[in-house]
Amino acid sequence: MTVKRSILETMGDQFFLPDLPFYVNRVNESFHMLQHTHDFIEISYVAEGSGAHYIENTSLTVSKGDLFFLPVGVSHVFRPASTAHTKPLVVYNCLCTSEWMNQLLANHANGSTEDFNAYFTQAIEQSTWLSFKESNGEFQPLFERLHFEYNAHRSGFMTIFQTCVAQLLVYMHRSQADLTPEVTEVKLQDLDRLLAHIRSNCGQLLSLTEAAARLSISERQLHRQLKKHTGMSFMAYVQQARIEACCRQLRATDHKISDIAANVGYQDMKFFNQLFKKLTGVTPRDYRQQQHANENLT
Repeated sequence: MTVKRSILETMGDQFFLPDLPFYVNRVNESFHMLQHTHDFIEISYVAEGSGAHYIENTSLTVSKGDLFFLPVGVSHVFRPASTAHTKPLVVYNCLCTSEWMNQLLANHANGSTEDFNAYFTQAIEQSTWLSFKESNGEFQPLFERLHFEYNAHRSGFMTIFQTCVAQLLVYMHRSQADLTPEVTEVKLQDLDRLLAHIRSNCGQLLSLTEAAARLSISERQLHRQLKKHTGMSFMAYVQQARIEACCRQLRATDHKISDIAANVGYQDMKFFNQLFKKLTGVTPRDYRQQQHANENLT
């Protein structure tokens, strides 16, 4: 059964004031928000917890320190790993108009094609989303400052806001430039294709050895790249992908739970139930009941 996702369009006039072309919030992500596009630029930072970030047709496992640059027109939505209130997925969102971002980038241009302004200008023009991983705690203080300045509206806050966003863009660009030669852009694309294959074929057996062979690299190298790219081991990623597929089927179908488990490669129901509860905080049956209850409320 193919489930067609609804994509909403979110407009900037819901957030921006006439004289304020940016907005910052800090939210606990839930399962209520639908995948959506927007007519503004969004920079999202995962401050707490873990879960998934669905961007276009890609699903990424996220945890503290992950950051995303999302141009106009890119569809996305966050999902927490667990429905438990004690394990929230907390995300800072910095929104701004394209005009404001383009002006900020133009103000910092110095003619070099290697500078961060050219890097982000190209992403905006091509509607290409970008992802980054915090390495030394450099992103969170900036988002905390942006959130404070936006809400406090103290004297000079617009100047501080512009400075913080420019500094954030520099750190994002540096994090890409600091990648080791082993993890080149081409290999990251290959790795993303491998991860997409895992998510699309959850019911098929794929060992670490076979996965490494697909990329023509060693198992050790694949393990290292997976850890850096997703924060998870190969087996943990496969399990996460399978449970996410189960969640989608539990929400979209009335199939028996045992059939859903078998569809994604689990024959041992005891192990499946334990793993599902470990990753989501609830049993498959409770998860389905909660989702149906949420649908009835909307």
